[in-house]
This record gives sequence, C-alpha cells and structure tokens, in this order.
Amino acid sequence: MLARIVREYTGVVARAVSLVAIVLMWTVFGTGAEVSQVEAQQGPSGSIAGSLRLAASGFGPVPTNTILPPDTLERIAKRIRQERWSLPPDAKEWPFEAGTPVVKTTRVDELWHTVEPGQTLRRLRLMYKVSNYQLRKLNPDINLRDLDAGQRILVWKRNPEKIAKSYGAAHWGRLYNAEPLPDDEKYVILYPHRTFGTYYTVSEVKRVLDNYYEKYPDAHKLMVGDISFRRGRSMHPHKSHRSGRDIDISYPRHEPPPNYRRFHYVRRSNLDVKKTLSLMKDLLDGGYVEYVFMDRWFQKLLREEALAQGATQEWVEKVFQYPDYSGGTAIIRHSPGHRNHFHVRFTCQPTDRRCE
Repeated sequence: MLARIVREYTGVVARAVSLVAIVLMWTVFGTGAEVSQVEAQQGPSGSIAGSLRLAASGFGPVPTNTILPPDTLERIAKRIRQERWSLPPDAKEWPFEAGTPVVKTTRVDELWHTVEPGQTLRRLRLMYKVSNYQLRKLNPDINLRDLDAGQRILVWKRNPEKIAKSYGAAHWGRLYNAEPLPDDEKYVILYPHRTFGTYYTVSEVKRVLDNYYEKYPDAHKLMVGDISFRRGRSMHPHKSHRSGRDIDISYPRHEPPPNYRRFHYVRRSNLDVKKTLSLMKDLLDGGYVEYVFMDRWFQKLLREEALAQGATQEWVEKVFQYPDYSGGTAIIRHSPGHRNHFHVRFTCQPTDRRCE
C-alpha cells in the first residue's frame, strides 16, 4: 500500500516538473529549434510538438518519457534572462500615421489656470509665455484686467494641425508648438506652466507614470518637476530644460515626503530601490531615453539591485556609470544636485530641427 502511494506521488511530482519545463520551452521557443529537433527524431507518428501543445493547453498527457538535451533548460533560462535584461539596439523613431505622431496615452486639449490671490494679467502672461492678444482670444468673455482669485482662465489650446518640435540642444535650444503634461491624481505636477514638452517627451513620461502606478497602486505620489516653458529657452535655475526633451521627477521613497510643494532630499535608507529600478527599466525599455542624470550613490544601489534580480553584467555596464565618476558611454550618469530627483533626457526625433 505504501509503495503504491509513493509511486503515485512521484508520478504527480514528475508531471508537475515536466509541465513547468514545457511552459518555459513553449514561452521562449514556441515551435523553435529545440522542439523541432526532438520532433524530427520522433518522426511524424510521435510528434512531440503536438504533444507539447496539448499538454501546455491542459489537454492530453504530458510526454514525461521524452529525452531532451541536458542543457536545454539551462539555455532556456539564460535566454529568458537575456531578453528581460536587454536594451533596444538603437534609438527608436516615434511612429507616425498620415503625418501625425501616434500617441496612445492621455493628452491635454486645453490647459486652464486657476487664478491665485494677487495674480494679474501680466503675471499670467509671463508664466505661460503668451501675449495679451492670445489670452483675449482664448477668453473672449472675461475681463482679464480684473481677475478674481479662484477664476479659471484658459491659457493654452491644442492646435491639431501642428506638431510639437524641439529646436537645437538641451542647453541652448527652444520649443515650438509645445504641449503640457496631463495632470493626474496619482502624481503631483509642481509647476504646470513649466511642464511643456514635445509629443514624445510628454507621452513617454505619461506612459511610464501610468505603468508605475498600475504596478504599485499604493505607492506614494511622485512629484513631476520642470520640462520646459511653452516656448522653451532659458529656465532658471537649469542649464538645460530649454527644448522640451528634459524632465525632473522625484525618487520613489519608503516614507512620504514632508510635503508636495517641492523636491526633498532623499536619504539612501529612504530610497525605494526596487520601485526606482522598475521606473528606470521601464524608461529604458521604451527606447527613447538618451541620458538619465542621478546621484552616483543611488546608481550603486540600483546596480546592486539589478544584479540581485538577475541582470547581466553587460546590461549594468551599459546602463550605470558607477563606479566611475565621469566619462564613458553609460546611460545613467552622475551629475551634482540630483539627490532629491532624477533627470531624464529623451533622444531627438526626425520632426525636431538642429537637435543635438
């Protein structure tokens, strides 16, 4: 009796292990080389590919008597690891249809400003880089020279016939036909009049933030800082942020910040390394990031976490400048002043002019 129970239990375990191996093979190879080789050996009457399909789908028996090369599972695991921790080979070009960029994330069609106590027409004009004529055209029924606190003023409206374009370099360029980053209850935009960018900057940031909160719905709010002014150009205190391709975002933290009015210094012990790495990896997997500027000690923590999660040595060397202080070709680089936020710069697109 005991012997029969042992045999049945052993059979169940063998079947479970075989099914796991089959799912791994089917996920990675499909009808790839490994299955094809075994199938060729079995012949048409004993098609292992067909058996694998049925077993993986839950129909039919698991072919536990099939002999696979001893290093098959090892190579499958290696391939999964390489595919997970790989970078796009080249900078991607944004997809277009009928001359219009394909944007799948939420976009803003109108941007409204709520007047704060003491704000005047001149103040709004300086904040949003817009003329009196343009404001009057957007708000024909409002006396803009007599504004009241709490009043809503339309300061920007999308022109569907124009595309946001970056012109020049991040440190001397400008911005044409910019669009603002959509607001959301999940994150905080510190200064809406300073978050205008190109279509690809805004869309990629929105995509990554949406993915982040879908993965971590209980995460603390991130703060989104500066991108560019509506027309780009100089933005104090930055040397860059002039052409709509740069953005500052706060780090994920274990404990929430004291307030959401500005960026706050983050201790290494308070940095949520796993969430930060997830955010970085999603940005890099998108294929549109040129550089990320980050404190080198935070790089060290992320590098260690990536290796602990199975990242290849090649991946961490391409991504992190650490342990070097400067130079090299890594994407994530050290830059002073980035202990309270990280800075992302996106690559130029064909729609941009003299971009560098």
